[in-house]
Amino acid sequence: MQRSYLTVALWLWSAAGAAATAQPRPIAELPMLARVAVPAGPGWLGVGFGSVWLTKSESHMLYRIDPQADKVVASIPVGPDAELGIAFGLGSVWVADAKDHKLRQIDPRTNRVVHAFPVNIADEPEGSIAVGAGSLWLLTNENGTDSGTLSRLDPRTGKAIANIKVKPHSYAVVVAAGSAWVSNSSDASVLRIDTRSNKVVADIAVHPSPRFMAAGAGSLWVLSQSDGSLARIDPATNRVIATIELGGAGPGGDLWVEDGTVWASAEGVPVSVVDPKTNTLVRQFAGGQKADTLRAAFGAVWVVDELQGQVWKLSIDRLRKVN
Repeated sequence: MQRSYLTVALWLWSAAGAAATAQPRPIAELPMLARVAVPAGPGWLGVGFGSVWLTKSESHMLYRIDPQADKVVASIPVGPDAELGIAFGLGSVWVADAKDHKLRQIDPRTNRVVHAFPVNIADEPEGSIAVGAGSLWLLTNENGTDSGTLSRLDPRTGKAIANIKVKPHSYAVVVAAGSAWVSNSSDASVLRIDTRSNKVVADIAVHPSPRFMAAGAGSLWVLSQSDGSLARIDPATNRVIATIELGGAGPGGDLWVEDGTVWASAEGVPVSVVDPKTNTLVRQFAGGQKADTLRAAFGAVWVVDELQGQVWKLSIDRLRKVN
């Protein structure tokens, strides 16, 4: 069928928009609602069970923040290096530690660790853990190489239900669209694993050094540390359907999808706002150091300022506003 002029025009507009960039604004213009005091140093954010959660490796703690009161309401002892993300599901909060090689299960009703399962985690400063399809998913060293195995764990025992061969230097996993998705930093790819068969069903090329991933707006989003680009993967076709240049190449970073908006962070670029309807970067704030971990929830965007020992609470409505 021949395309109408309107269809072609819309397609060209969308394709052009994917390459468009927003003029960065200084971080002093961030719409700050509150600054929650936490210990200085590296941290990792999560949102779930009505709270914002933050791990701090130097204090060996998991902090629970009340998003209405804007303060820490619980401090839960965890391992010495809980920098592999925070996951929520199956009635629990899950924290993995790369130094003592434990996967901790926290009861959000009591704010206590109820289990600490031994796991063969790589000694890697950044990664993730996922919950989905009734299981826990974690990159491990079961085959003796750099995180070359995706382990599917029984949440009751912490034992492996399946050990799935992936690629060395794979550190992040997300469960969405009936699959577990694994980013591989060494060969610029994302693997898709079917959660029913535990088999790799797709190997998708993206820009080099992909690390952080998030699911939402009908897609899987992948942030590459080599160039700060954001790839959008269509789960129906296993193809990259858009690439948005965000800048902020280098170590660190974070990615989240919430309420129809994609939120990204990188070293020196603490907040980037992407509209998935047009695949465009619509707003960005640059400046500062060590503020590259974020989540969006409870009507706000939350960013960890490692140097100042703060969690910023930013107005989500004002961040979305384009002017």
